Amino acid sequence: MADKIKTTRKTTKKKAEPKKVDVFASPVTGMVYETTILLKHEPIAKDQELAKVSFHGSTGEVSLSSLEPRYEARIEGLIEGDMLVEGPPVILVSKSETPFDWIKSFPKATLGNKMYASELVTYYENQ
Repeated sequence: MADKIKTTRKTTKKKAEPKKVDVFASPVTGMVYETTILLKHEPIAKDQELAKVSFHGSTGEVSLSSLEPRYEARIEGLIEGDMLVEGPPVILVSKSETPFDWIKSFPKATLGNKMYASELVTYYENQ
């Protein structure tokens, strides 16, 4: 008698990978999107932090935390208006109509007076 060989096929189920959420596609409730406004001093001295501008995903509001009082009025005026983003084409982003797009445009915007904004940092509001 011939030995019967039993073959079994193992089926493996692929584990579902967690979906990657693009936190910059649309505002996420509970997240804060923050940029730092700096004054350029390089290469002579380290660039100076002037303020932090935050967008709160849960409320949709923009807040300002000033770090240098003598620049506070200038920065308040800057964040009250629309954002001008250079490049082909030049884009004007409205804070009142699209505050999330407005905060996202900060790192690319023309701020003037040797000021610039850092890349956006995200964190949860309870941190």
